Amino acid sequence: MSEKKRKYTRINNELSIRIVQVDSAPGAEYLEINSSKSINVSANGLLIYTNTELAVNTILHIVFMKPNTFDFFKGSGKVVRVEKDKDRTYKVAINFIDLSPDDAEALDYYIKLSKQK
Repeated sequence: MSEKKRKYTRINNELSIRIVQVDSAPGAEYLEINSSKSINVSANGLLIYTNTELAVNTILHIVFMKPNTFDFFKGSGKVVRVEKDKDRTYKVAINFIDLSPDDAEALDYYIKLSKQK
């Protein structure tokens, strides 16, 4: 079995993540989900713990502080996988959907710096 190579570096890092669920229904309000911590992060996406069950294909606004900086990452992502844990939390895999190549490279740079420490 061959190992799949990742384009971007992934680090295990617990970051506080603010996510807001985007509801596409006309006139719908945003659902802010405050209790989220990352499990790992890369320039392609992140894996988080949350107490809120999210459906696959849900679109989210995401904000977190880039590793080793005082700069914030702000973008959107799409839920691609949800796993329920024994302790009634959820592991949610999110792929970034609106990250420019320059932003992806910048985020990857900060992640690589974190990995070196």
